[in-house]
Amino acid sequence: MAANSNSQQRPPTGKTDAPYFNSDQSTATAVYSLLDAVGSESIADEFDIGKHSKKHDFDNHLKVAVREGIDPSDSLAELEETTDTAAEMEKMAASTFSRYTNDRDYRAVVRTMFELLHTPQLDHQRAVERKRLQRLTRGVVATDATNLELTRSVVVSDDFVGDDEQSYEIDTGDGGIKLHLAARVDGEHKHPLGATVTEGETHENPHFEHLYGDVEVFPDLDSPIWVFDRGYTRYERFCGFTAINDDFITLLESNARYDVCEQIQTAEVTDGDETRQVRDDRIELADTGEQFRRVVLETPDGEQLEYLTTLASSEYDPIDVISIYTLRTVIEILFRELKQYLNGENFHSTTLNGVLFELFSALIGLLLIQWLRQRHPMRGGVPQAIREVRKRWNDTLGSVG
Repeated sequence: MAANSNSQQRPPTGKTDAPYFNSDQSTATAVYSLLDAVGSESIADEFDIGKHSKKHDFDNHLKVAVREGIDPSDSLAELEETTDTAAEMEKMAASTFSRYTNDRDYRAVVRTMFELLHTPQLDHQRAVERKRLQRLTRGVVATDATNLELTRSVVVSDDFVGDDEQSYEIDTGDGGIKLHLAARVDGEHKHPLGATVTEGETHENPHFEHLYGDVEVFPDLDSPIWVFDRGYTRYERFCGFTAINDDFITLLESNARYDVCEQIQTAEVTDGDETRQVRDDRIELADTGEQFRRVVLETPDGEQLEYLTTLASSEYDPIDVISIYTLRTVIEILFRELKQYLNGENFHSTTLNGVLFELFSALIGLLLIQWLRQRHPMRGGVPQAIREVRKRWNDTLGSVG
């Protein structure tokens, strides 16, 4: 079972001055404003959503699901009460939300998320973030995966299995599901760029190429630097990067075989009272015939961290390589925010389709919070922004700060 996003079809991009929000509008209106840039009606038609119900169209259903991602309810009954009092949405019965979320194609939410990512507004936001980095002129994209626990058994229907397989259940003790993500990590704000979901025990390595394809279609990420951990080690993949002049940084496996072809430099790094050695070599990985850079950093406890990269030594010194790789931790922070502050695990749905509908709605919620923080002055980080949005949902945006 693998549920993949599909961002290959995207709306045209353009320029925008990305104006700041009007502080007199409600917080809910500001949060949802970016959704107006996406053609939810055409997406609903594409996935046969809402043909038999005018009252709860896809737009309202999505707003309810996104709000639930930002401010999770303990029960469906509580969710119903929220829709009766929260601004910018129509009341939705608990049974209706459950039925629609379990049955309506989750790929409509995925398409919405990727169309949001390709809006001129977020293109502009990524450009602003890049300007904040004085030396780094290229985007940095990290890939990683995280397990999401399930609080109830989930049915995997025929839509997710092969023709020769039968539907089955993922029980709460089966390892949940795994979210594989590519994310922009070089700015103050972080954004998911590509995603796929598999069963919890699936290894992340085979899903890199899908994430790479998701990122490849972003016009403002023409030549990003990829950072990933040892879980994505595959020598053929590394050679593929060199063949198309793309760049990556990863950690070299401890048992890797290689020959040192050239010692580029040795330097000392002083951090407080500690001085550590950094070596920069050109190596040839065994059985590949390809050369890469190896940057070796001595840790305070005497161990060594070995970084493997394609970045040119003439443009990026060893400390640059180490610093850029450190940005990979940003995707781990994104996962933590999804689990701790948004609805990244406590799903109401009983089908895999419904769980994915809720999961990608939560990811949209994260995007909208980031958009709000970019266009409206707010104190603190994402957790504080989420708390403020929950508290001030029906109030004017001017009360949020």
